This record gives sequence, C-alpha cells and structure tokens, in this order.
Amino acid sequence: MAAERITIHGKTFEKTIPEAEILRAVETVAERIAADYKEKNPVFVVVLSGAFVFASDLLRMIKFPCQIAFTKLKSYAGLESTGKIIEQLPVSEDISGRHVVIIEDIVETGYSMQFLKEVLADKHPASMEICAFSFKPDKLRVKGLEVKYVGMHLPDAFIVGYGLDYNHQGRQLRDIYSLVKD
Repeated sequence: MAAERITIHGKTFEKTIPEAEILRAVETVAERIAADYKEKNPVFVVVLSGAFVFASDLLRMIKFPCQIAFTKLKSYAGLESTGKIIEQLPVSEDISGRHVVIIEDIVETGYSMQFLKEVLADKHPASMEICAFSFKPDKLRVKGLEVKYVGMHLPDAFIVGYGLDYNHQGRQLRDIYSLVKD
C-alpha cells in the first residue's frame, strides 16, 4: 500500500486519488474514444513528459487500429506555469487528413493546448480533439477551449503522481497526491 503522505523537495503531499479510481476513469475514457474513433484509425498525439503514464494505460485499452505520435511542450517551472510555451519536440508524423486526438496529462489554463492546437492545425488534420486525464475547469483561461475526453475533473490543488511531477519528481507514483498547504 502506498504512503498516505510523501515529501518531495521539502513539500508535503497527501494521497487523494488511489490507483484503482484512476484506472476506472481511464477505462471510461477509452470506451468513449472507442465509440467515436474505432472506424477512423486516429493519430494519438501524446504530450510528453507528463502524459506518458496516462497514454500508456489508455492506449493499451484501445483495441482498434491507430497511430501514436509524440510532442513535448514546456510551460512549468516549479509549482507555477511560466505562461510561455516552448515546443521542445514537434510532431514529425504526417497528420494531414487524419483524425487527431491529443493526449494530455492535465489541462489547467488551457494555454498549452491552445498553442498545440494552433501548431497542429497548420498540418491540416481532418479533426482534432483533446483528451486529458485531469481537467481543472476553474483554472481555464482560454475561452472556447473544449476538452472532449476527461478522466477526472479536479479541484484547484497542485498534484503529483500518475505522470504529474513537481520539479521532475513524483511522476512514477501510482496514486495522485495533492500538495498540503502549510
């Protein structure tokens, strides 16, 4: 059994979402995507590094033809978004005329997803949707940004685990932990 509290870089985090609940949410998302895309051979664009755990679980539940591509964006420093998005690894696959599903770990302000959608739109996909493990609708700042597939809606708390990190630590945790306010 995982610890109820952990410490990362001097900050205390408390377990708030156990692995079993996470996997049930992922399965629900996989079922929704299958209903929409099983005949379309979509391209799943996984946003590194945070979404790799979610994408791994989700894509192993996908039982129809698909392609997987990767991109890497950077917008965080410590506990806060810098407000500046840097594309560190562009999508190299041809997505022209293809149905694209962006797989993201967490959508908060929406700026990273808005940036990525604009970049990918220049490659002329047939359609494009966002799939996020977690979504914090109260923090969304991009008007009109739709996150079609959401594993969990979360309150406004800094979280680690299941791919999410604090200064490059905690991604490997099976459960999700929230920062304990001092």
